[in-house]
Amino acid sequence: MFSLQNDMVRLLFSSLITLVLFTMNSFAQELPDYVTEKSTSFTLQVHGFDKVEGEIRIAMFDSKEEYTKEPVFAVVLPVEGKEVEWKVPDLPFGEYAIAVYHDKNKNGKLDTNFLGIPKEDYGFSNNARGKFGPASWEDAKFSISEQSFTHLIIIE
Repeated sequence: MFSLQNDMVRLLFSSLITLVLFTMNSFAQELPDYVTEKSTSFTLQVHGFDKVEGEIRIAMFDSKEEYTKEPVFAVVLPVEGKEVEWKVPDLPFGEYAIAVYHDKNKNGKLDTNFLGIPKEDYGFSNNARGKFGPASWEDAKFSISEQSFTHLIIIE
């Protein structure tokens, strides 16, 4: 009798474990990808170059407090065609804003006229524009919560 009770307990316990594992496995498979993955394959496309010369300078920011001060990425790429593409293979989900400019003469700065108006083309994420300065964080920010994300900036 004692052996029969042990066998029943083992069978019940085994069934319970199987049920729990099956339920957990089914639940995990039903979750959307964004619940289990927390980063994206990010691509930035910059269009609008009037001349194929110089370099494009890209600054990506991840907070309003650091916007235009301390980028999480600062990249310089050669302009070799009418568009430039930059990729980040494993960018964490979140809010970002990007500022770019076409440094035609490769001097490392956005050249301006005597009034402070830029002489070189520039742009911000969401193609936002600022009045008498950079676009605001609120206008330039965008959210990433997808596993693949492409953003386009047209410089002017």
